[in-house]
Amino acid sequence: MKRRVIGSALLICLVISPSSPAFADSFSLVVSEDKLNGYNRVLFKHWIDADKDGCNTRAEVLIEEAIVKPKIGLKCKLTGGKWVSAYDGKTITNSSLLDIDHMVPLAEAWRSGAWQWTSSQRQAFANDLENSEALIAVTLSTNRSKSDRDPSSWMPSKDKCTYTANWISIKIKYSLSVDTKESAKLSALVSECGLQIAQIPSPIPVPSESPTQSPTATPSSSPTQTAVKVITPGAFCAPAGAIGMSASGVGYTCKASATDTRNRWRL
Repeated sequence: MKRRVIGSALLICLVISPSSPAFADSFSLVVSEDKLNGYNRVLFKHWIDADKDGCNTRAEVLIEEAIVKPKIGLKCKLTGGKWVSAYDGKTITNSSLLDIDHMVPLAEAWRSGAWQWTSSQRQAFANDLENSEALIAVTLSTNRSKSDRDPSSWMPSKDKCTYTANWISIKIKYSLSVDTKESAKLSALVSECGLQIAQIPSPIPVPSESPTQSPTATPSSSPTQTAVKVITPGAFCAPAGAIGMSASGVGYTCKASATDTRNRWRL
C-alpha cells in the first residue's frame, strides 16, 4: 500500500474561545480538558495489512521512508535499507532499531477525542497511510523519550517547526482537541516558526460515529484565505506539481527526478 501525501493546504479552523486566549491572535483549535481514564492500547488495532500484500502498516512505513530501499523477502521480511530518523537526524541501517511513531500518540488521541470513536475509527487512525505526517520511522530512543506526551512537554531535538506543523495537521484531520498547556505551546511555536496558517470560519466537525467511516475532519469548502502546505523536504508526496514550503520558508515542488521516479518534495 502506497502512502499518499494530501496535497491541499493546511487549514486551521477559526474557533475563537474565551477559554483559549493563547490562540486569539493566530489560530484556534478546540480547547478541552483531556479525558484521563479508560485508555488501553488494544483499543487501537494497529499494524494491520490493509491491502493484503503481506506487509503490515509498520513495514509499509519503513519501505516508503527508506532513503535506500530494503529488500523485501518472504512474509515482508526487510533486509538492508537506510533511514534518517526525523527526530534526531541519525542514520539507521537496521530496521529493527527503528520505531514507527504515531505523530499524535494513541494515548493522546484517546484523551483528546478518540474515546468517542468506534473501533473502526480508532483502527483507521492507528494505521493511517494516507498522510505522511501520521506515522514516522524514528530511533527507538526518541520514540521512547516522547512516549505519549504532547508538545507542551516534549519536542524533538531536530526540526521542531516541521514537527509542530505535522502535529497540528493530524489534530485537525481527526478533529482532536488540545488542552490548555498544549494550546499555549502550539501558539508560541506557530509564532516562533512563522508558520503560515489559513483560517476558515467554521468549527471543526465532530468525527462520525458510523463504523463505516474514517474519523477524518471535512474542512469548509470556502476558506477565507489559502496557505502553502508546510512540508518535509524529501518526503513522498502527491499530486505531481503540488507546491509546498519547508518550515524554514523554502519553496518545494512535488516531482520525480532523473534517478528516482517517485514523487518527493524537491527543490
